[in-house]
Amino acid sequence: MQIDYKWKIIVVGDGSVGKTTLMLQYTEKKFNELYIPTVGVQVSIKVVPIKVGKEKRSVELTIWDIAGQTKFEHIRKIFYEGASAYIILYDITKQNTFDGISYWVNDVAWAIGDKYGILIGNKKDLAKYRVIGEDQGKELAAEYHLDFLETSAKTGENVNKVFELITKNLMNLYNI
Repeated sequence: MQIDYKWKIIVVGDGSVGKTTLMLQYTEKKFNELYIPTVGVQVSIKVVPIKVGKEKRSVELTIWDIAGQTKFEHIRKIFYEGASAYIILYDITKQNTFDGISYWVNDVAWAIGDKYGILIGNKKDLAKYRVIGEDQGKELAAEYHLDFLETSAKTGENVNKVFELITKNLMNLYNI
């Protein structure tokens, strides 16, 4: 299959917010209940058909799930290089993961500059344990000029929509 465009997307956020699960749900339609921390980086690729005018094209999305633990802070920036877009995840049931969003915005901006980004409130399937309201997520995303969605990497809710939104925005950005 011919690949017309290749885009690197980095996924960042605190440990255990669901970065790996989001990526696996999108690329393989899998959910792993067991938490296994990412060591360094995990990379997955998905080829997505797109329509450009009346023509069918394809985009290769290379998704880099980057470890959120503090001990990987020094090597993390190497993995950001060449990113076209980024996703910042937080867990809607854990206030500290939401409070850390400014750190991730600054970390990514320092490394890759002004790229397309989206803030994701994950674990929507755990809504009864929610501590961060959807409006809070929307407000913070607007403050940082990011798009916003809530997802459930477990059920797959809005997971495809995240990557459709990224693809659409990158197509517009690159005048495709």
